[in-house]
Amino acid sequence: MRFPEFTGEWEETILGKCVTQPLDYGMNAAAIAYDGENKYIRITDIDEQSSQYISDDPVSPAGQLLDKYIVEENDILFARTGASTGKTYLYKKKDGKLYFAGFLIRAKIKTEYNSAFIFAQTKTAQYYKWVEFMSIRSGQPGINSQEYASYRFLIPQKEEQDKIATLFSLLNQRISTQSKIIERFESLIKGLSESLFSQRRRFMTNSGNNFPNWEIVKLREVMSIPEKKKPAIIDKNKLLTVKLHMKGVSENDNTETLSLGATNYFSRKKGQFIYGKQNLFNGAFGLIPDKLDGFLSSSDVPTLDINHKKLNGTFLVCYFSRESFYKKLEGLASGSGSKRIHETTLLDIKIHLPSLEEQAQIANFLSVINKKLETEKLILGNYIKQKRYLLNQMFT
Repeated sequence: MRFPEFTGEWEETILGKCVTQPLDYGMNAAAIAYDGENKYIRITDIDEQSSQYISDDPVSPAGQLLDKYIVEENDILFARTGASTGKTYLYKKKDGKLYFAGFLIRAKIKTEYNSAFIFAQTKTAQYYKWVEFMSIRSGQPGINSQEYASYRFLIPQKEEQDKIATLFSLLNQRISTQSKIIERFESLIKGLSESLFSQRRRFMTNSGNNFPNWEIVKLREVMSIPEKKKPAIIDKNKLLTVKLHMKGVSENDNTETLSLGATNYFSRKKGQFIYGKQNLFNGAFGLIPDKLDGFLSSSDVPTLDINHKKLNGTFLVCYFSRESFYKKLEGLASGSGSKRIHETTLLDIKIHLPSLEEQAQIANFLSVINKKLETEKLILGNYIKQKRYLLNQMFT
């Protein structure tokens, strides 16, 4: 795939031929408090998804600051070691005065090439396969400057480079904008949740009156441990998983190499509250959706029945979803080795509970915003897929 006005063949080159000087290493300096001018970019300061410099909490490098370590226009940085080997960053003027750290390698791209085009080459499937191969060959994740300089790729004339780079620049801008939209929604949900569950913000009845005061109840007053029913046959295609960080309940896709062994599995019902005993405090909980009714989970991923005459299930999940709440539950975990929060322990915790009608209003209100957030995340995912598709079509 290419723009129709271009017909010439792309030529094979290596990164080492596209630079003004040999690829070099950054400074070996500790990070200190930001001095207001000199920023220090390390591997962890490069965003995994956007490849942008994370400027929220900048630091400065300690010691003597030499100009040769300043990142400039047309510079591309490569992570050279660890799990992030292959991660890249293209300098932008808006990022300010940056010194790069020793675990990064710099390529100073010649002006006769488009640095954004070459940077885009580091986002292709071909590049990721090359990084994986080089890491396996060395026995541990790591690529040195000579190896990066040897990376081969195809390159067109400068005019076509510029046009392709402009296309991906526009896509990256849209992805960045969409990411900020998601961040704003997440911030909105966090703020509204805290104000609603702290009762600083209250709803009114349909007739305009105040709802009754909230009551303090133990979960065992509104929830219970269900009867444990084992299936006659354990179907690997009907296993549940609860994802971390509030990612929800879904079918377990990693069952091909799963050995059932002596593990006991139990049938679960739609609408039940389900959680991971070892990761409740890491956001591993949710409600079982209708489509997963009858699926199975082990005793380490138990369920609780909800008394719907007293408790709205969606309200409960929203209540638990506050990081300030579920992180504190780690103190309830017990046992040697991997600590767990057992059902009886969880049922003993106390929550503030409004009337069922007010629960429904809060649940519906937050659900609408959460659905909007999920829609925005889907849009972001589609932009990323579109970019990945274009990268692999235009660079192969």
